[in-house]
Amino acid sequence: MANHFKSDGDVRADQGVKDDAPRSGATSPRGRRTKVVLGVGLAVVVCAVGLGIWHFAASGRGAASQDDGAAKVVLVGKASDDGSSSASGQRRNASLPFGVEGVDSSARVVRVGEGKTEATLADEWEFGGDYREIGSFPIDSSTVFGSATDDPDNLLSYQASLIKSSSTKGLGAAPSANDYYEPQDGTGNASRIVWRSARVNDSNAFGVDDWQVSCWDAKSKKVRVLASAEDLNGCSDTPGIVGEVVPTADDSYAFFSSNVAKGNSSWECDVLAMPLDGGDVKNLGEGSFPAALQDGVAYASGALADGHYAKVCTASDASLASAKTRLTVQSGSTTWGVTGVWASHKYRVVSFSPTDDATQTYVGLWSGDFKKNVIWLQIPSGSVVASMNDNWFVWGSGSQGSNAGMYAYRWSDGKTLYLGTAKGYSRPSVAKDSDTVMVPKTDGNNAASFRVGRLD
Repeated sequence: MANHFKSDGDVRADQGVKDDAPRSGATSPRGRRTKVVLGVGLAVVVCAVGLGIWHFAASGRGAASQDDGAAKVVLVGKASDDGSSSASGQRRNASLPFGVEGVDSSARVVRVGEGKTEATLADEWEFGGDYREIGSFPIDSSTVFGSATDDPDNLLSYQASLIKSSSTKGLGAAPSANDYYEPQDGTGNASRIVWRSARVNDSNAFGVDDWQVSCWDAKSKKVRVLASAEDLNGCSDTPGIVGEVVPTADDSYAFFSSNVAKGNSSWECDVLAMPLDGGDVKNLGEGSFPAALQDGVAYASGALADGHYAKVCTASDASLASAKTRLTVQSGSTTWGVTGVWASHKYRVVSFSPTDDATQTYVGLWSGDFKKNVIWLQIPSGSVVASMNDNWFVWGSGSQGSNAGMYAYRWSDGKTLYLGTAKGYSRPSVAKDSDTVMVPKTDGNNAASFRVGRLD
């Protein structure tokens, strides 16, 4: 089980195409327990290397200065434009290898790399390390959502759980081997959690993602299944999609992406809206990487290649009729596409990666409804796994072979902290409502443990 959001456009590692770019679903590192991710149990290809750290003034002026716990941030392009404007009148950024139409893209560009020391977490505690408890994301300073078991040798015994430093509480009924879905990634807070699960069987190795999305709310303390691939497509062999997607939710809907049968043995990756109170699933059309907003969802659409999209759209009230294009990618000789979308109440984040095998990603950070371009992060990785709230944007590179570094960007002052490395499991996550972060620890050979503490 991995934590938050590697919304990446990766080629399928498990099919031998590219070992640093897994797809979403049951066979991706995000979609397996750490035990499986690290090669014990069901086989999954994972590997990773690192990045680095320095701190550069948020204004982009002056010289970079070394700072313990800060990320190595090298100025690549100043906040300026190339003297031209897009069709929408927004300024272009001459430092980017692609164009962005519809929004301002003129913020400074910085390149991020490994630092000397990891950032210190306040009130830190740790769990895991023996496959009994696998973290997904922190809910608050004392609680993490994840999966847990009393018998890590039983692959069908993991239960969605609230994990604390001194106790673990399962959510819903105890797992049944006759109809077992392995709990994997989720998002939420103390009031509500939504997560995806997937069947564990031999078909996982052949590209099948037989998923299920569930919801738990604190008021009723009950778990409800919102949708499943089998109900959606009428079969148990829905193909997995490229890129890792976890369900997110506003007050009315959970949002997810899946391949949807289109007849004649064809499939299309679509964005789905699942009513939290039950009811029929709504299909918002072709796209992926949904990120819940206060009154709807942001997502990528217009497929360019597997896991790469031409634009970002938003739709309110889970209505396709309300969908609006917010930005569009403009490429030159190399085709670039959207490979991830994230959102908090105040901010929006989009990652852009080339469709070839180049190991680089640009992450654009915007305030509000894409109105102000805050900064560009240049990352030496084919895509990123990320998590965010109104205070922090945290990311790593998942299971990719290009790096294993993990980082946290603070919105208030532009400081970037270095969170260390986790080979094959570079995927930190931050709580929705606080500064609490969960950071995995592993050398790539043993079970991951997880640090939980407050970012300062």
